[in-house]
Amino acid sequence: MQVRLPLLFLLLAPGAAYAQPQPASAHVNLYFAQIAEGQFDGGRWQTALTLVNSNPYDVAATIRLYGSDGSGLNVDFGAGLQSRHSVRVPANGSVTLASKPSSLPVRSGWAFVDASGPLMGSASFRLWLGGRAAQEVTAPPTLPVVEYVSYANRDLGVAVANPNNRTLRVQAYLYRSGGTELGPSLITLPPYGHTAFNVKDRFPQADLSDSMLLLTAADPPADEFLAWTMNADPGGTFSSLPPGGVTPPISHWDRIWNVYLRVLGSARHYGFLTGSSPRLLIRYDRQVNAYAKGGSEIGIYMGLSELLGDSDSELAFVVGHELGHILQQRAGDLRVWHPSNAEFDADIWGVLFAMTAGYDAYAIAGALSKLAMATGSAGLMTQMFEDSLPVPDAHRSFNTRMDVAYDFLTLLCATDVGRPFCQEYKRIMHPHLPDSAPLQADGLERLGFRKPSEAASMAAALRARLASAEETEQAPPDKQAQQ
Repeated sequence: MQVRLPLLFLLLAPGAAYAQPQPASAHVNLYFAQIAEGQFDGGRWQTALTLVNSNPYDVAATIRLYGSDGSGLNVDFGAGLQSRHSVRVPANGSVTLASKPSSLPVRSGWAFVDASGPLMGSASFRLWLGGRAAQEVTAPPTLPVVEYVSYANRDLGVAVANPNNRTLRVQAYLYRSGGTELGPSLITLPPYGHTAFNVKDRFPQADLSDSMLLLTAADPPADEFLAWTMNADPGGTFSSLPPGGVTPPISHWDRIWNVYLRVLGSARHYGFLTGSSPRLLIRYDRQVNAYAKGGSEIGIYMGLSELLGDSDSELAFVVGHELGHILQQRAGDLRVWHPSNAEFDADIWGVLFAMTAGYDAYAIAGALSKLAMATGSAGLMTQMFEDSLPVPDAHRSFNTRMDVAYDFLTLLCATDVGRPFCQEYKRIMHPHLPDSAPLQADGLERLGFRKPSEAASMAAALRARLASAEETEQAPPDKQAQQ
């Protein structure tokens, strides 16, 4: 689904702008808990990684392969044996990398794909016997979890990988039909390590009866892990199983990067952000906050992501808001939407940037409401966002900011160009919500917003100022190692 954006947003974009919803499985960090490659007597295993890009822009990706001991796993994907491979996935295109035959024995490990934009992916494991392809199983990427559940029998294949730079401990339990519990069996892996086994290897009492496998972190959430299982029957036929990762908790580090690069990619694609990309810092201090600094840095505190829970749309509003501040800072504090209050101006940027990336516009209410709730708890955040502060550019209360943003969006939906978009958006995203009465432009002007005609001229001025800055082609932002 692509939905045309409202009138005032089109004033800022070169040509028609569209929202870019993403497939549910698309992510900027893709983890594959199993890689199998190499020769054995009479055959070999081959792994193929397929990456699909539904974005209107190219996405750069780096594939890192790790062996059982956590060191690099060298695989030939066409450029020789190496543990790190770079690939560019074209806009609305796909790329497949299949391992080439070699004389090396069978080795197993796992893969991490670090992408500059959200990608779909799959790993295919092909068994060759006597020079002919005999079987193939395909696995989707996964994210780190602290629990994993799977169907099981004695022949179930299990892969577990450690995505972090510290020793991992995972407990395995087998629940047999009739309620018998076997375990725990402790799995210990070195940093970035990997293991693969059949259930009977760790639970000799297991049989062919239908059972359930439970993998759980010994010390959650520190011991987060990757897992994948492959079904096998007595006849030797392999088959895929549904992903068994248990949430919550979610992997916030991965979620922050996914939302950030998705919103950033949309902002760059539509010409709002030129030159170098702001550096993202994920901070683990005990704060609920986010910031933009110097036109070059955005910080997201882990406490804020945890407060927003599993709502990607709410986090997308926060990222878009901080990108709005980046635009203000790079353009000498020029404000397109609200000339007297940088926070109101950034709130509108936040909603519009989030919408172009395919997120829900109503998420601003969820994000600001949760922040308002957090300010009532000691130690989370000081009550600095108050209407009564005698500062012209104060953040104001979260309720006021919600009202102002809602009024602004209501006006957009009342314009001739904006109305069709809003009707289509509501029909698909919120078909059972009641209709709202539109505001008049003069009512919005009394709240301090610019007239639409003035916003158009300010948009042109903003683009001119940003274009005057040095524009250089930048590599995708490097993602810090997990902490």
